[in-house]
Amino acid sequence: MPSPQNFRRLVLTAAVTSITIAGSLYGAGLKTKEEIAETQKNRQEANFDEQMTALQGMRSNLTARRGMIETQIRDLEAKMEEKKHRIAEGSDKERPQGGR
Repeated sequence: MPSPQNFRRLVLTAAVTSITIAGSLYGAGLKTKEEIAETQKNRQEANFDEQMTALQGMRSNLTARRGMIETQIRDLEAKMEEKKHRIAEGSDKERPQGGR
């Protein structure tokens, strides 16, 4: 069993560490909320042209993502088909041809 002084030191260290972590998380949450509020305020104050430009940028970004995802889906489907064919060919090779 640790001595009382070492135990006290351990408890104080754990307390200070937990307070520091809790404070950091709380501060990060406040900053995030401020940034979200600022972004919403800027969107509301933006004129029509700025909003259209922002929306067009979002649209082009989403279109690019869609293209990438569709390509990934096609590649995955091709790999799945190839694997099915290999499995089918492999099971045909394992069967004896003499009828046994």
